[in-house]
Amino acid sequence: MKQAVIFDMDGVLVDTENFYFKRRMKFFDELKIEPASRKIQDFVGLTNEMIWERLIPNDEKKRKILREKYVDYSKEHEVCFSEVLNTSVKEVFRKLKDKNIKIAIASSSEKKDILRMIKECELNNYIDFVISGEECAESKPNPEIYIKAVKALDLLETEALAVEDSVLGIRAAKLAGLTVGALVQKDYYIDQSEADYKMNDLIQLIAQI
Repeated sequence: MKQAVIFDMDGVLVDTENFYFKRRMKFFDELKIEPASRKIQDFVGLTNEMIWERLIPNDEKKRKILREKYVDYSKEHEVCFSEVLNTSVKEVFRKLKDKNIKIAIASSSEKKDILRMIKECELNNYIDFVISGEECAESKPNPEIYIKAVKALDLLETEALAVEDSVLGIRAAKLAGLTVGALVQKDYYIDQSEADYKMNDLIQLIAQI
């Protein structure tokens, strides 16, 4: 039996991948600039740095200018986390706590965004540990974030289950020695073949504990 579940945030707990993608595309449209990719699959699970390298791959100066403008644009068009919360999250968290299972979040997002999500979605009482990619020297698919999470929970790798959706996230958790359940996305395809199993709904996670 697993002693903890470590969740990725974007695309797993909250459907922000769609929101962020549409916001980025609208930003480029308003500036009448064509990004290098308009496929959401190309951005899922990436760090902010990776995303901008994918958007503007061959012009560092242009990338820096647009990225700075986008910071202000994002503040004017913030995501409301409670509106994009996965509908199964609270039920799953309650069932995990009923089983005395620890709950952690390991996300490439900024720490402030993870904490805002937890507060807005009223999940504070369920969460035992939170770690952001900002607190790691290497980003996913490097396993550092999961290694640190497992250590903080005072568990063995075999005692923790990771829930991911992206290729990089799944690989990071597998490299850290965790069992990985992949949440299948309804709106776009991601290669999740490296995961141990797939779920169409987070509630299916309970049967794996």
